[in-house]
Amino acid sequence: MQGNLFPDTPTPSKLLVQRNDLVNARFGFTTLEMRLFMAMLSRIRREDTEFHEVLIPVREIIALSGRRPSRNDYDQLERMCDKITSKKLTIRTTLPPRRRKRRGGDDDMGDFEKIPLMAYASYSSDHCALKVRFNDYVRDHLLQLNEGNFTQVELIQLLKLKSSHSFRIYWLLKQRGEYGERTFGVEELKSLLGLEEDYPKFSMFRIRVLKVAQRELAQTNLAFEFEERTLAGMNGVQEIRFVFTKLKGKNSLPEPGGAETPKWMEALRAIEISEASILAIGQRIELGHFDPDYVLFVISELKKRKEAGKIATLAGYVVDAIKNDYKLPEYLVRLQKRQAVRVPEKRKSSR
Repeated sequence: MQGNLFPDTPTPSKLLVQRNDLVNARFGFTTLEMRLFMAMLSRIRREDTEFHEVLIPVREIIALSGRRPSRNDYDQLERMCDKITSKKLTIRTTLPPRRRKRRGGDDDMGDFEKIPLMAYASYSSDHCALKVRFNDYVRDHLLQLNEGNFTQVELIQLLKLKSSHSFRIYWLLKQRGEYGERTFGVEELKSLLGLEEDYPKFSMFRIRVLKVAQRELAQTNLAFEFEERTLAGMNGVQEIRFVFTKLKGKNSLPEPGGAETPKWMEALRAIEISEASILAIGQRIELGHFDPDYVLFVISELKKRKEAGKIATLAGYVVDAIKNDYKLPEYLVRLQKRQAVRVPEKRKSSR
């Protein structure tokens, strides 16, 4: 049997992350294209500084029930690769100022950029898989998203969806998950979904897109209701307000002493770390930069230094050490030593 040509291809991650300007980009995908996009996102590792070619099994894109892919499936796959490699995303780099006109008298649309998503896509019959790579133009939108303006979602939630529009609406709502609502202009939302030329009648947009997304997202942690709004002096529906249950996100922390409050968070609060700093540390834990025990390790080690009179204030040193990973090498060495001790014990007990 031929060996794996891609031994370093990462396994799918449980968390997918995009910068918010990519979440809010204008593009339209088919369901197959969206599955491929999600599969590629799941292969990005937090330490990646550049894109790598990855191998995506065909069964992850088509024939999800486990059946053997048919000739028609492969034809669809080839057409999908042809289309997605030629697609461009429209990303707004500044919002269009209201009522501002260009010199020629036209409405100012604000700054934008159009960038290709994919570098290439090819099929490997030896592996029954696609070999794909993101275009370097989207590097800043997908790599090294350690802090700042990004949205992350759980892969398990996306696996419950079928419609490509449901995928996009999930991401758009998740971006505002801590607020519990988001409002779009009808034409704005259609543009974000790549449907500018489709559904001239709102009633069809409601049935084919909104209702489908509502039914599918009801199976996730972002079930929603929506309101149709008509603006004063205008006819028809101009706005859609999505209302959903608030999610605990970057602006929401469990209450002190609550059953859901993790030990690392209580430990940070005990030494009077600010809520903003706790949120930032929590984001890094969710992204897998380090595990929660590392936070407890840092606090314990720096408490010893403070008691010895080597540092003046504990809180500032703790935040700085966690933010800049000063104690991480020491923590990893200690963790490896513990694991090395446990292995012989298990072997001894199994004899």
